[in-house]
Amino acid sequence: MPIPTPGFTADATDSVQSWLASPPSPDIAEEVLGMGQTLDALYGPTIQSSQFHGCIEQLYSRVLRLGIEHRRDLRDQVLPLPPALLHRVRSVADCIKRVALGFERVLTDNDTRAGTPQKRLNEASSARALRLLGEYYLSMNQVGLEPDPEIWRVAYRLYALARNERGLEASGNPAETALFAYKRLLAMITLAPQSMTPAELEWAAEYLTRICAQVHVQEQRPPVLDGSWYWLDPHGAAEPQYCLRRDPQEGRTLLFFSTAGLARRAGELLAQQEATSDGVTELRLDQAFPDVQPAVVLNYLRQHWTTPPKREQPRRKQDYQVEACVGLTNIWAVLHGDDNGPQTLISRWTVTNESPGGYAIMQLQGRGAGLVAGVAVALRRNAQDPWNLCVVRWIRSDSIEHIEIGLQMVSRGAIPVQIGFRGTEKPQSMVRALVLPVLPALRQHQAILAPAGTYASRRFTLVSDIERVYVAQCRLLTLDLQTSSIELFQFEIDPYPI
Repeated sequence: MPIPTPGFTADATDSVQSWLASPPSPDIAEEVLGMGQTLDALYGPTIQSSQFHGCIEQLYSRVLRLGIEHRRDLRDQVLPLPPALLHRVRSVADCIKRVALGFERVLTDNDTRAGTPQKRLNEASSARALRLLGEYYLSMNQVGLEPDPEIWRVAYRLYALARNERGLEASGNPAETALFAYKRLLAMITLAPQSMTPAELEWAAEYLTRICAQVHVQEQRPPVLDGSWYWLDPHGAAEPQYCLRRDPQEGRTLLFFSTAGLARRAGELLAQQEATSDGVTELRLDQAFPDVQPAVVLNYLRQHWTTPPKREQPRRKQDYQVEACVGLTNIWAVLHGDDNGPQTLISRWTVTNESPGGYAIMQLQGRGAGLVAGVAVALRRNAQDPWNLCVVRWIRSDSIEHIEIGLQMVSRGAIPVQIGFRGTEKPQSMVRALVLPVLPALRQHQAILAPAGTYASRRFTLVSDIERVYVAQCRLLTLDLQTSSIELFQFEIDPYPI
């Protein structure tokens, strides 16, 4: 029997190696439980540096697989999550981050460097750790949780360890370098991930991986800070900031990166989509993402990469209660009065801040289920007030009792109608939708708020049965907003009806 060296317990290593040798569990909750226990043993004080290094290397592929399967499993989830699933999300994210920090420990531990060229070790370990920090960031944002801001300081430290003498441009296979992984992580902040559904974020992350080499990174302050530039304090614990939203700090060493290359590549692909009758392969509907419209998501990304939205209206802190109705179908039923008990579709929320263009609200009680980014929400202070129609722009939820959403207001008041598009190859059934009045600050014509996928041609029929039956033939003017849940387009009564 070998004699354990001082400070080393064979039992701890045996338990770690035994778990690593076992096949991954098909049950994600069981797999993450075993991984958490393994990491507890691995981070114990009795594990030697050389053993720690070997085990972290073996854990990399397994925790990466766990993170990817976990995110795929969350594609169809809505907020707030059930308690067990929320616990699993936190546990998976914690495992991913601990393995990433394990690579940082390997890089700063001199004992593990014996016999390995330092540059090669730095590059491989940093790239893997940065890839895992990207997975951690996605896993948290996919369900509206705030990632630990410390990851940005850790990420820069990992990248700095891999830099060669030429500075920011690292050598090696571009897809396997720390530079590539760091660009991917930096670019994730530009996705505005809490403004996407879980499935949309998953699709966007996969697309970003293919083009993230187009991100330009530099340490010198750009002479002109246009809409595509971000800055990061590499030694601070804060996420990257959009330059036109917050000025770069003076007197500090900062890192700058631009998304102009991403916007250009996305624009080229969208132009190919428009020019091709069958569309490009990358933007065709994917069975793995049945509720994602790739062209709509990519157009949203292109806009963000060109000039991210900048808040131009002041926000005021508030603390008053409102009634909310979530989902276009529920809003239609409440406005139309068909529902036998419309109060069952209404929940109570608190407004935490507001501006002329929207609100931030926090749930108090009632029905908050079914919330995803892009869904329609109607608000009013009391039953005597008209409904304000909004679209969910972001969601945060750190517990089953707490959920906060940001709303963009699109209308004051609405009329429930039914619409059906004409001139299509297949007959179109009538769809429930809302007519929104003219709003000078936003649009000069009436608009339709309809379920996603309704728009099919330029002409449609509108039917209203409020008080009396009214039928009109209409013509679509502009498609103003598309999300995974709704479409908003301006229209006019057709002057030349068919």
